[in-house]
Amino acid sequence: MLSDEEVKLALEGKGKDHWVLIQDMGLMAAQGNQVPTISLFMPEAVLGIQVQSAKKQFTHYEPTEEDKRKSLMVVAHGYAGKTIADGCTSITRIVLLSDSSGGIVKEAYLTEPLSETWRNGFGATNECQALRAKFSLDDVQMVRQAAPNGEFLVAVFSGSVNTKMYKIKKKHQSKLTLE
Repeated sequence: MLSDEEVKLALEGKGKDHWVLIQDMGLMAAQGNQVPTISLFMPEAVLGIQVQSAKKQFTHYEPTEEDKRKSLMVVAHGYAGKTIADGCTSITRIVLLSDSSGGIVKEAYLTEPLSETWRNGFGATNECQALRAKFSLDDVQMVRQAAPNGEFLVAVFSGSVNTKMYKIKKKHQSKLTLE
C-alpha cells in the first residue's frame, strides 16, 4: 500500500504524469483502422487523474483501498478489421512476460472489462471489449529483473489468441518510475 504521505502527494498532483501510452503503429495505422494500444499507469498517476477529474466535475474524490495499492494498471484496446464487417478485437486477458518464450509469466490480480463502441467514417458501429488489469509492483519487478536488459513484455489476448506483445522499454520504465 502507498503510505499516507505518498497518497497525499499524489492527490496534490505529484506523479500524475507517471503513465505511458504505447501504440502499435504498424499495419493497422497504415490502413487507417483503430490502432491497438496499451496504457500503463502507476498508482500515483491514477490518484492524480482521479482527483483532477473529480475537481472538473465539482465533486470530491476519496481514494479506495484498491486505489492506494502499489500496482501497475494496464489498459489494453484491440483493433478493428479492414471493414466494419470484419468486426473488432475484444481483449480478454493481459499478462506480464519476462521474454517472448514465457520464462516468467505473471497474471493480473484484478481485471475489469471495459465496453467500447467503434465507429467508421460511414457511421457503422461495432461493440468491443477493452480490458483493465492490475499487477502488483512486486510481480512487475520480478518479471523486469528476469527480462533481457530489464525490458519486459505485456502480452494481450483475445480469447486464446495472443494479439500483440508490447515491449516495455527503459524509456517507458523511466517515465513510470519503475527504474
